[in-house]
Amino acid sequence: MKITINYCNNLHFKAKTRDFDNILIDEPQTFHGTDLAPSPVEYLLIGIGGCLSSTFVYCLHKKEIEIDNLETIIDGVLKHDQPNLYLRLKQIYVEFNLVLKENTNKSELDNCIEEFIKYCPVYEPILNGIPININFKKK
Repeated sequence: MKITINYCNNLHFKAKTRDFDNILIDEPQTFHGTDLAPSPVEYLLIGIGGCLSSTFVYCLHKKEIEIDNLETIIDGVLKHDQPNLYLRLKQIYVEFNLVLKENTNKSELDNCIEEFIKYCPVYEPILNGIPININFKKK
């Protein structure tokens, strides 16, 4: 899986992955950006919430559990870390608001709630840390 990110101006970038070639990235004006798109931290939270949501719904589909609606709320807590006051994402809260059909099998639903997190490809690496190898090619 490869993503290419190109600089536009200020703190504004355009990313490309697969056939999606106009994914905008920016920072809010309070962080010296131009507020034209979500920030990298917001995309990280979108990715975590999207992965958790899709693996949960996949489990529900496999068990033929029908839902009327699912809203996932992801709340990331940014704080300045001591001693250098670097801004860091310190905590992530995820809340699922689920509206079920009347005929829902509660034991199958409980099974999905217990099991789905094992299948989210981003949860465990985020929780335990992912090695990041950085290489600069200067032209």
